[in-house]
Amino acid sequence: MIPFIVFIFCLFLTFALYLLATRSTDKRRAQLKQRVAEALIHSAHTDDVDVQLARLDLMSEIPLLDRMMVRVQVAGRFKQALDQADLHITVTRLLMFSAMAGMIAAMAASMLTISIILMVLAGVAAAAVPFVHVYWKRRQRLNKFLEQLPDTLELVSRALSAGHAFSESLHMIADEMPDPVAAEFRKTYEEQNLGLSLKLALENLARRVPLLDLRMCITAILIQRETGGNLAEVLEKVAQTIRERFRIMEDLKTLTTSSRMSAWILCGLPIFVVLAVAVMNPEYMSVMLYDPRGHKLIMAALLLQTTGMLIVRKILRIKI
Repeated sequence: MIPFIVFIFCLFLTFALYLLATRSTDKRRAQLKQRVAEALIHSAHTDDVDVQLARLDLMSEIPLLDRMMVRVQVAGRFKQALDQADLHITVTRLLMFSAMAGMIAAMAASMLTISIILMVLAGVAAAAVPFVHVYWKRRQRLNKFLEQLPDTLELVSRALSAGHAFSESLHMIADEMPDPVAAEFRKTYEEQNLGLSLKLALENLARRVPLLDLRMCITAILIQRETGGNLAEVLEKVAQTIRERFRIMEDLKTLTTSSRMSAWILCGLPIFVVLAVAVMNPEYMSVMLYDPRGHKLIMAALLLQTTGMLIVRKILRIKI
């Protein structure tokens, strides 16, 4: 019990030191933000607008860590995933949450078993939870963007048919469509409105939202600007194509419902059996936890279970 208390104390001490190290930076940013808001309080364009003074691409609130992590390619990928998931945390805090979860899980596993391998596995699994959450939120946001994309293209098509310029149609999307489409197209509109070429602004949009359908739309827009043609008609056909893809995907989900349920049952049955046996007969399962041969069997079972789940997932994922 004493090692656990010491570990928790050191953990919270580390967290307190981190907060103290980033407190001055947060306080300075808040002061500058308040000064800018007060300076722009009489502007007609700043009503109910949260003035963003600091750059949003910071890797860490600590300048030294930020300069170091900018050079690391993996940190850039994590930052891109955080932006695509619309999570307003830095890469440093994500790594800190992962490290804390891993250490706590490893310490909890040490209370149940003396196996180093199981402690490492528990720590790695818990450390992966924050990253799984980030990529799950990223996938949800991208799927929502894809669902709103056909309506967005139809709005642009109607705006062009009515005689509006393409840049004005981007402004209409930012004002009338819900998030995340509105947020991403607002960035594109502001970029080209502040002097960036439309091509680079659209390429930045494709980089922020890595969807094949969006890339197809941007390619069609750029080709039309170089060769000419009826852009409204092109975007309308692209929107129709995306809607047909959604219809086919929904039909496939309906046809594979029973197969997906069977796969979930097969994947969850071994875990349920292990938990049930551990509750009904703890002595029977104690061999698996305290015997070295049981540790090897657990590792083999986890490997086979993970392999089977990946194979089932690969079979059920049909690309259209």
